Formats: sequence, C-alpha cells, structure tokens
Amino acid sequence: MLKKVAIALILVLATAAPVLAETPATAAAQTKPVYSTTETTLGVLLEDPAAKVIIDKHIPGLTDNPSISMAAGMTLKALQAMAGDKITDEMLKAVDSDFKALQSGK
Repeated sequence: MLKKVAIALILVLATAAPVLAETPATAAAQTKPVYSTTETTLGVLLEDPAAKVIIDKHIPGLTDNPSISMAAGMTLKALQAMAGDKITDEMLKAVDSDFKALQSGK
C-alpha cells in the first residue's frame, strides 16, 4: 500500500514539475534579455527589433549606416569613442534607460 502511494506521489510531482518550474516571472526573464550599452555588442542589439527601435530613437541614423556591420562586435560605448560627438553620454544613458524598461516590460 505504501509503495503505491509513493509511486502515485512521484507521478504527480513528475508531471507538475514543469508547470511549477516555469512561473510567469521565470518565463518573462527568459524571453526578455538584459541589454547594456557597455556590455552588449551591437550585433546582438541589431538582431532584436525592439532594441534596434530604441537605438534608432536615441541615435538616429546609426543602424542605417552601411558600415554598421563592421562594428557588430563592439558595444555602443566602444563605438562612442570612434564616433566623436555623434554618440553622446546622454544618448547612451537614454538607450540604457529604455533597455531597462524593455527588460522589465514597461
């Protein structure tokens, strides 16, 4: 009798584990990456349409530049050093702020 109860309990837990493991918060964290102008490469950012919109909003024309693919391995902060006054600290702060809002779903 005890053996049957133990087996039934194991079956219940085994079938419920995937449901318990993926809560809405866990699912949201898995689908919304955390981006940063100092850590995330431009190539990764450009692959995400939402991140690209944010970049276009704060740094107009950057993603349309024909040479942008050459900077795919760089972060926006690193690119700033090469772009002179075309990418300001204020622009990067605004991009990071929108990236945080994107990640949190706001």
